[in-house]
Amino acid sequence: MDLFGLRSRHRRPGSYWKTKTACESVRIMTKKEWKRRKRRMIIAVISATIIVLAGITALVYIVMGELKKSTGNSVRDDSLYLSVNGVTRTGEKAPLIGIIYVQNSGFTGLSALELRNRYERADLVNPLLKNPLEKSAHYAVGVDGVCIEMIPLTEKAPGGDDRIIITYSPDADGNFTEAEEKALNDLIEDLMDEYSIGSENVIMG
Repeated sequence: MDLFGLRSRHRRPGSYWKTKTACESVRIMTKKEWKRRKRRMIIAVISATIIVLAGITALVYIVMGELKKSTGNSVRDDSLYLSVNGVTRTGEKAPLIGIIYVQNSGFTGLSALELRNRYERADLVNPLLKNPLEKSAHYAVGVDGVCIEMIPLTEKAPGGDDRIIITYSPDADGNFTEAEEKALNDLIEDLMDEYSIGSENVIMG
């Protein structure tokens, strides 16, 4: 008998049973069960790590692909296409591409952008040149090792017919700079792969 209500002061009714029930719910795993659980945890961690690494790798490839299109040594930007002026760009559609032709622009020591700007000024390019291929090109490669697409490959360069024409600006001694040579080789290799052009159809003018 609890005459003074001591039980109600020191614990709530039913608290003993709750404690007992909680204690009864605790179960110690066997050594075999613990090993099985540990293996599952390790497998889960490894699987999650593989998924994360695969995602990072895919992201890196995507980013690098986008950078290659828009920055670095090869620049493909519609805003840098030459104006359709009838001399350095006619807008005429290109036939099936089969040859890569590389020519010396005759302008020395220019960056790719400077070379491109020379072709934009049609009055700086003599329309009566003996070799019509010298009027313009699809790509300009400068001494800075940058390539700029001046005419889309869906169009032919003046006098180019079935040719992809690449023009470059040599240094003051008439040679390639190291960066220019690398950029030119990389561009030619990319175009050969993209259009299935053999090395016998790469012509140095």
